[in-house]
Amino acid sequence: MKNCNMVIDIGNTHIVMGFYSGGTIVCSWRLSTDKSRTEDEYYTIIKSLAVENEIDFNRINKAVISSVVPELTRLFSHLNQKYIKCPLQVVDAYTDLGLKYPVKDPGFIGSDLVVNAFSALKKYKTNCIICDFGTATTIQLVSADGTFYGTIISPGVITSAKNLFDSAALLSNIQLQTPETLLGTNTKDALLSGIITGNAIMLDGFVQALKKKYEKLGNIKTIATGGIAELICRNSKEIDVIDKMLTLDGLKMICQQ
Repeated sequence: MKNCNMVIDIGNTHIVMGFYSGGTIVCSWRLSTDKSRTEDEYYTIIKSLAVENEIDFNRINKAVISSVVPELTRLFSHLNQKYIKCPLQVVDAYTDLGLKYPVKDPGFIGSDLVVNAFSALKKYKTNCIICDFGTATTIQLVSADGTFYGTIISPGVITSAKNLFDSAALLSNIQLQTPETLLGTNTKDALLSGIITGNAIMLDGFVQALKKKYEKLGNIKTIATGGIAELICRNSKEIDVIDKMLTLDGLKMICQQ
């Protein structure tokens, strides 16, 4: 295949990798985050997937990592140095992306939030509320001039559901899906309404409150991303677009800078 760039988004639950050639996604895959794996074990997995997708590590021009797991940031940096040997950039709030922060030291801001804010501005070129459904649910506001106003963090949908399922044996076999009713007449429907509809209502409430508080900004586009975004946003009235590639596309654009 042609030369490509490699992007890696390391989260607490999953690691998502993507390969872009000429600005177009060639392939991507999702791995479970496992801090017990060594760099050699991760490389074996990645190499196998690369071979399946005809990715030649010798033709990777650059790699960019976004990570909220410091141990794995170091591990993947070593993995790249040992096996892939391409230029590597690790993104954080100090990376020059044209964003402005209302705090003296933005170092506490997660790189996933930074990348999503940058990506939303580049892709949509307007004020954006970004809702990311991951291990935690995050809702952030970034203005068209690149000001990062801040973030709301709440327990993630799947994280919360798993904790509930683990605590109640009778709930363990329920699969997350769109609820059929608002008021359930059995445990399954009642639970789905609470988890799925409840999170959609929470999301809409926060978005409405943010739009009211920051109405001086003018029009604000609301973007949802993350693996479970579609399931939650079917019940939302405030989401304008679902963009599952927001983070990887942001990393790709950082690669191209």
